[in-house]
Amino acid sequence: MSAPLLINGRFLSRPLTGVERCACELTRALYKICPERVTIALPADAGPPPVAVPATHPGRRRGYLWEQVDLARHTPEACLLSLCNLGPVLRAAQAVMMHDAQVFDLPQNFSPRFRRAYQLIQPRLARRAHHVFTVSHYSRARLEARGVVPRGKAKVIANGADHLDMVRAEPGILDRHGLEPRGFFLTVGSQSPHKNLSCLIDAATMRLVGSAPLVVVGGASKHIFSTTQMPRPLASAPLMLGRVSDPELKTLYRNALAFALPSRAEGFGLPALEAMREGCPVLAANAGALPETCGPAARLLDPDRAEDWCTAMQAIEASATMRQELAQRGEEHAARFTWLRAASQLLEALC
Repeated sequence: MSAPLLINGRFLSRPLTGVERCACELTRALYKICPERVTIALPADAGPPPVAVPATHPGRRRGYLWEQVDLARHTPEACLLSLCNLGPVLRAAQAVMMHDAQVFDLPQNFSPRFRRAYQLIQPRLARRAHHVFTVSHYSRARLEARGVVPRGKAKVIANGADHLDMVRAEPGILDRHGLEPRGFFLTVGSQSPHKNLSCLIDAATMRLVGSAPLVVVGGASKHIFSTTQMPRPLASAPLMLGRVSDPELKTLYRNALAFALPSRAEGFGLPALEAMREGCPVLAANAGALPETCGPAARLLDPDRAEDWCTAMQAIEASATMRQELAQRGEEHAARFTWLRAASQLLEALC
């Protein structure tokens, strides 16, 4: 019989970003495939699991201390799955998923506490853990180049993109913000400098008067990102929505003229695939993992040339044919990425 799988549930004590989304959906898929093997360990401040996974609560600590002390010695006969970059260094019977090398490539973008923790823990964890996974060949190359993961150890398991299929769209968000169907451009992501939001804002402001507005979804955490490296204050033209619910996000994807992702250092680029899955044309940077993730289904642009983004936005607004072609290619491409496929690949690697 295969060893039990114990999921590190610390991600349930944090806001949902791409990394936490991956952990939630892999947990859901793993439980669907082999419910008899899966349990989840939760710190004191965790929210409920994404599905009815049997849960344990080792210790009363939280944060790094819970992870490194209480979780390290909990259920030692199980294989621990740490799906959000970190896990207990003292535990070898573990599989850890490291999503990118941004703390090493772009340390100035992160708060000192966050940066120190990752730079201390990740290289030691990668050497000790039995298995290391990452989400793209780009991320694996960067983790190896920075000496975080031993060469040849990490296996690539791409994210899924079908999690919004079970979500019912909430169209009220359009009326609340005065948005017209197919009448705006959309971007999703934090305001961290590597997300390159300033390029997109510059491109949007270069366009002709009366062009479709730019809608920005997402936020930034002062506990993760360096406050000294946030972009310049934003002009009033972009509509900043902050965090939105999944039903609202689905509505925005379905009603945008196009989704734009100008990030310079994306480890995977899940929002681009989410948009494709919902039939939204995608403009993406030709940087980081985005060419790998988007393949031929997106129009790829230089993240340092705002004028190119401006031209592409104007072209896609003017051409229904271009939008239809990109949307069709995107839907076909995104259909290959499912969470059950990712979970099956993970289980196969553990055997």
